Amino acid sequence: MKKAALLLLAIVQLLIIVGFWAYYHVNHQMGNLLVGDLPGKLLAWGRLAGLLAAFGLLFLLMLISRAKWIESVFGLDRLARTHHIAGFSILLLLLVHPMLLTAGHAMQAGVGYGEQFIDFFKNWDDMPGAVIGQGLMIIAIIISVFAVLKKVRYETWYGEHLLQYVALALVFGHQVAIGSDFTDNRYFKIYWCALYAFVAGVVVYCRFLNPLKYYLRHRFRVARLVTETGDVTSIYIEGKDLEKYPVKAGQFLIVRFLAKGFRWEAHPFSMSCCPDGGQLRLTIKQLGDFTRKIPELKPGTPVLIDGPNGIFTAGNSGSNKVLMIAGGIGITPVRSVAEEMVYAGRDIVLIYGNRNSKSIVFKKELDELASKAQGRLKIFHVMSDEPGWPGEKGRIDRERIERLAPDIMERDVFLCGPPVMMKGIRATLAGMNVPSSRIHYERFAL
Repeated sequence: MKKAALLLLAIVQLLIIVGFWAYYHVNHQMGNLLVGDLPGKLLAWGRLAGLLAAFGLLFLLMLISRAKWIESVFGLDRLARTHHIAGFSILLLLLVHPMLLTAGHAMQAGVGYGEQFIDFFKNWDDMPGAVIGQGLMIIAIIISVFAVLKKVRYETWYGEHLLQYVALALVFGHQVAIGSDFTDNRYFKIYWCALYAFVAGVVVYCRFLNPLKYYLRHRFRVARLVTETGDVTSIYIEGKDLEKYPVKAGQFLIVRFLAKGFRWEAHPFSMSCCPDGGQLRLTIKQLGDFTRKIPELKPGTPVLIDGPNGIFTAGNSGSNKVLMIAGGIGITPVRSVAEEMVYAGRDIVLIYGNRNSKSIVFKKELDELASKAQGRLKIFHVMSDEPGWPGEKGRIDRERIERLAPDIMERDVFLCGPPVMMKGIRATLAGMNVPSSRIHYERFAL
């Protein structure tokens, strides 16, 4: 119900914008531009492209604003992926908008395309700022493409995205200063300004003020580091009144360690144990430049936390029987959710894949948890590269899932692991006719 309401709200805003645009151009002082001559049509559709591009950018900001009333419904992971995909459509609108407007004005003035473009710069208010803003937006989308392909450094991606706030401000000034949709219709201008103000307020509060509020309230700091395996480290975070911090097992936190070499980067890491009101635990594998530095953190380091985020939680599963599938470091959220479910008396089958037994994270903890569950938690370790392993060997495939969890159609599935593994298992589950509504997963990558 909440999901439908939020989608309807976005559609209504889009219809309002198109409605204002259509009313203005149908009742234009030069006649109905939508059915008039070619220059009028180019101007009308060019303005619509600009409006839709701006609305799309505001929509993208809302997706990653981390507003809880949105994130708790869709999950930040899915919102981030939608953000990446939708950006490509907006790129087309950003390119079409100036092309159509320049062509339309050039035809009306009887000048060439290049001459008209130069005239924009010389005689139109706020045009240089608009061009700069549009250029920054296009660069951001291009960098996002390379970021998805892992071709740019995190710092480059993050720094460029901060410039998008400047870009939006530049474009906004251009729109309200010379956009005839606004200069000729004060009601549309009021609505547009209110829309910008609302999105700006949400982003500022959720992205900046809310993490600061939590830090001032709880004073998060690194308590200690514990080595789990050769390349996996657990960070224990303590603070004041942590029992009041609203985090759930399975959620993830976007953390920024306020220490030299760390403070300029914020990364998402999932909770690896049930929150107990005394401390938080994040378990991190050394996979890149940032994570390789984690063992260098010192106790007492202040931590700025954005979150909690994610819907990979026990509360999103209505079944009393659950199948959990984890691969490698993907055990972290699975382990915390499994702990909560054990205490709730649920029936759990956990299939945990690793290359070899030395790679198993939380082996002792999982065994202790299974002992406490008194038969309600069955754990199967699967080794892909250890011929001498006495248990399950190979990959987690359909045959293994059906054999280890023969009643899978009665179970909800929680899945977390490397992207390739998750993609393959989701396809396997779909082939087994497991309803997608009963498959819970998050990639914890923004």
